[in-house]
Amino acid sequence: MKISIKSIIDFVQGNSRFLGAQFNFLATHKKEQVLYRAEICKETCLKNRTCEVCGCRVPGRLYSNSSCNGGSKFPDLMLKSDWEKFKKDNDLKFKL
Repeated sequence: MKISIKSIIDFVQGNSRFLGAQFNFLATHKKEQVLYRAEICKETCLKNRTCEVCGCRVPGRLYSNSSCNGGSKFPDLMLKSDWEKFKKDNDLKFKL
C-alpha cells in the first residue's frame, strides 16, 4: 500500500463514516452503496479484512468516497440522484 495524502484522507473518511454508520448517521443512499461494495467484495476483501486492490483495511475502506479500483469493481460513491439512476440502470434493489 502506497501512503499518500489521498490515502490518508480516504482512510480517515472511510473509518469516520464506518463509525457514524454504527450510530445510524449515514444517509440511506450511501448505506446502499456500501452494501453494494460489500457484496462485490464479500469473497475477497471482506474475507481477508483488507482491500485486494489498495491494501487498506476493510470495512472502513468501503465507506470512502473514492473507488480504489478505478471503477473496475465499483464506482466512486455517488450523489443520491446519480445512485438512483445507477440502481435503476443495473436493476439493483435494497432492503434496509
